[in-house]
Amino acid sequence: MTQKLQLADTLAENFLIGAHSLAAGCPVVPGVGESLAALREVLTDTGDALPVDQISLTIPEALTLCVTTLNTMVTVAMMSDEEDLPPESAAVLAEIVGEMSSCLGAALRRENADRIRGLYVIIDPEVTGGRDPLEIAQAAVRGGAKMLQLRDKLRDKGEILPLAEALQTLCEDNDALLIVNDHVDLAASIGSGGVHVGQTDLPVAQARMILGPQQVLGRSNREIDLLIESQEMGADHVAFGAIYQTTTKPGGRGPQGPERLKEARSVTKVPLVAIGGITADNVGPVIEYGADAVCVTAAVGLAPEPEAAAARLVEAIRLAGGKV
Repeated sequence: MTQKLQLADTLAENFLIGAHSLAAGCPVVPGVGESLAALREVLTDTGDALPVDQISLTIPEALTLCVTTLNTMVTVAMMSDEEDLPPESAAVLAEIVGEMSSCLGAALRRENADRIRGLYVIIDPEVTGGRDPLEIAQAAVRGGAKMLQLRDKLRDKGEILPLAEALQTLCEDNDALLIVNDHVDLAASIGSGGVHVGQTDLPVAQARMILGPQQVLGRSNREIDLLIESQEMGADHVAFGAIYQTTTKPGGRGPQGPERLKEARSVTKVPLVAIGGITADNVGPVIEYGADAVCVTAAVGLAPEPEAAAARLVEAIRLAGGKV
């Protein structure tokens, strides 16, 4: 037997082990049941019964196994003879495992979307008062921020990458979520919690093709009808504003006022993020009218003591009845 065929046999066995492990232990999340039944049926029909002990995979474990199994299967299909793995069988299995991956990714996105609450701080190198943006981010997290967004409109992605990686590590170490503004490919490459796009950025469907299945996607909105559109496109959370007058992003529509959030809340089924001119002194009505999270830039980034500013915002959100 040639070395190539030996490798193909080993990979084929690894693929079958992965497939049987998925069949035995994949968590049942919304939408996955039909694919799971199909996978078990195909494996039964092949007669390649590999004993797999009863296992219980977590959603991340099952998703990782889906991706690994799918990649292994593609390699096996390229290296094996047709009688070992007919193209039609490979296509069926690829479709089944791909559907399982999509369902598991959607379940993880729902879990991540549930984390979109409380204080959400934008880290913009141009809004730090001349200080290191990583230091601002560290202070924000110490102050209680559960989400950070990296927004850099000026530098190339290669220049942004080191800060993006450092922020991702910071968030992983502190059970926080990092969202990357605009740059979908950068978000995918560092494995951030997700990405945020504007109305004129890459459409949601195209962004999904680049992101990992578990990464959340947020979209900016200035009007109520755009909130509805963003959800129909598949956004996992939506931002609405500006709520108050802001100097961070001048131009465009004037402040909406916190009362408009009541209407926004009535049409929003996903987490609702309020943005624009929000401070510890005016955040109360924002929460009372229905925002799940409050997104700020200058209120923390330009504060003399960013950690204390973040902590004051978190406490004000809590006192208004928000989740922190």
